[in-house]
Amino acid sequence: MKQTFLTSVLALLMAVGGMRISVSCQSVSDKSDKGHGPGLVGVWVTQVTRINCDTGEPIVAAPNRIQLTFAKGGTLLETIGPSTVRSAGNGIWKREPGLNEYSYTVRFMRYDAAGSFVGSGVVRAAITLDVTGNHYTSTATNDVLDVNGNVIGSGCATSVSTRFQ
Repeated sequence: MKQTFLTSVLALLMAVGGMRISVSCQSVSDKSDKGHGPGLVGVWVTQVTRINCDTGEPIVAAPNRIQLTFAKGGTLLETIGPSTVRSAGNGIWKREPGLNEYSYTVRFMRYDAAGSFVGSGVVRAAITLDVTGNHYTSTATNDVLDVNGNVIGSGCATSVSTRFQ
């Protein structure tokens, strides 16, 4: 009886200790912007301009508008306008070395006009947040992938974003 009780207490202490460790780790990542201004967490209204990767010249006259939501802990949701050929994106973000520097990677699904899955896309961006913490600029590259994950195309873009308040 004593051994069963001690084993149960020990198991409970180990479980509680494990919970404390995971909570502690979460709080460290949530404080990654401490001392660096307001940080990236929040909702951003973004204007994306596709550019020629070699020259930097705009490819499309009118920029696309999207909305990005950066959550504590490093996840990201990209919301786009109505589209039958592309899903919204999900991704991850992190703080980079340097003042107000961040990066993110977003993945989305691609479909043909009939609604069949034809692959995905991956966008990788570098962000510089301004000193107010309410605007940022970014440069990005994107890969177009087939259903097997093979890169079949690529491109570049720039963006300007304003924090939604």
